[in-house]
Amino acid sequence: MFTYRYRELSVALAKKGKYREALAKELRLHPEEIFNLQVERFSLDSRRKGDPKWSYNVIFDLKREVRATGNHAKGLVAATRDKETLESDPQKNSVAMPGHVDVIGAGPSGLWAALHLLRKGFAVDLYEQGKCVEDRFRDIRRFFVDRKFNAYSNVLFGEGGAGAFSDGKLNTRTRNLFVEQVLHDMVDFGVDESVVTFAKPHIGTDRLVLLLRELRAEIARLGGKIHFSTALEDIEIKDGRIATIQLKNVITSEAKQSNAGAAIPHWQPCEALVLAVGHSARSIYEMLHARGVALESKAFAMGVRVEHPQTLINMRQLGLNVDTKLTGSAEYFLATPTLNKTSSAYSFCMCPGGVLVPCASEPGTLATNGMSYSRRNGPFANGAIAVPVAASDKLFGGLEFQRKIERDAYAVGGKNYAAPAQTIKAFLAHREDKSLPKTTYPCGLVQSNLWDWLDKTICKSLAEGFQNFDKKIPGFIEEGLIVAPETRTSSPLRMSRNNETLESVNTKGLFVLGEGAGYSGGIVTSAADGVRLAHYAKKDKLV
Repeated sequence: MFTYRYRELSVALAKKGKYREALAKELRLHPEEIFNLQVERFSLDSRRKGDPKWSYNVIFDLKREVRATGNHAKGLVAATRDKETLESDPQKNSVAMPGHVDVIGAGPSGLWAALHLLRKGFAVDLYEQGKCVEDRFRDIRRFFVDRKFNAYSNVLFGEGGAGAFSDGKLNTRTRNLFVEQVLHDMVDFGVDESVVTFAKPHIGTDRLVLLLRELRAEIARLGGKIHFSTALEDIEIKDGRIATIQLKNVITSEAKQSNAGAAIPHWQPCEALVLAVGHSARSIYEMLHARGVALESKAFAMGVRVEHPQTLINMRQLGLNVDTKLTGSAEYFLATPTLNKTSSAYSFCMCPGGVLVPCASEPGTLATNGMSYSRRNGPFANGAIAVPVAASDKLFGGLEFQRKIERDAYAVGGKNYAAPAQTIKAFLAHREDKSLPKTTYPCGLVQSNLWDWLDKTICKSLAEGFQNFDKKIPGFIEEGLIVAPETRTSSPLRMSRNNETLESVNTKGLFVLGEGAGYSGGIVTSAADGVRLAHYAKKDKLV
């Protein structure tokens, strides 16, 4: 038996999944001559406008040898099915941890750390300051109506983390064994199996909710305990090691209305603490710094959200008369150097057919984000256009820069979570609009000249970026609406850790994961950080 790999096998748009027939035709074989055919990766190839195709990378066996000649010479190569596995990793079971582990944060990294630690026989208590995802949904919908901010249950905090209210993108530039494990776990929890092989998979907020329910049930089945509405208030370190943690039961607005007493924080022993708190848990950064845990300033990015009619993006990216029921709504990925190549502007977290949402973690602040549902069939597209911000000389310099812009935006918006907005045309002309186009933002828009309050360097870089992007997507300026600001692309701080053990460099027993630790970005890479920790962990007394 001979094994081959074929790369970039082209399949007509309307024949998605018919790769066996396409491969047989390409190699001039009968389909039944092809054995053990597997898809390794597939994507939408839209390089030819108006004529997109599906492109497959496949591996397969033949009983006879074939030679790569003619048109298929570039795609056909001899292959083997040898594959690395987590079980063969020499670092497996290399980090000593006690039999019981406390995990803080029920975002992707915390949930997957808990899941895989439980699978290895550890006892796990998982604490989340927010609510379960069903209750969180209700709180967010209520906020869109009454504008009463809940600091513990919102678009950023609660089961699933910030990723639960996003586009649900699962693609990542890092495709390692930990990432593969996360994707296979998701399939086990009911997500379509195509997420393993599609180059740019997404599941949408609506399906993420279903996944989270299944994941929660599996954690409970394995004996894990999830404590919602329970916040980490403080930690105690003795002789350079985590010793105790202080937890507080969060009083909800409903409890306050029923005259419930104030929550009293309580201390409990802790030998191993996994921090998976997300990059918006600012109070955690401040508490860790006060307790002497090593942190460092890092570069991040800020900018704005832009919204366009999805029909414009479809036409420019796919071409005329392409059936988006077959392709899905079109995306864009844009980047350009700016300010004499000393800076840049780039798109981030683009949400086809999506909606805009207010995004804040503290009272009196406003930021924006984008999300979409699984069908991505809304009339508008939105994406962040971000500009890099260098690491601050001061530890909390970047965080305070974020806060200032968010507070200014909140004030400009009327202190009611309406968002400052401006058409791209007006932004480039440094003038306020007389009226604004339709938007998906649920809390209303306020006409504003962003140059009056947003950082000038960011504005200049954005202006150059928009002019460049309009050359790539004609109409980007003419039909674009800016909704500001986008400040939560990544963390301005990093929890310094040993990259072999994922443990804090100066606090034994404190393991730091995910976006909040500053070592990942997105749902899958954050979850993979949790898998990685459990993979290295062995049940033993910490030394």
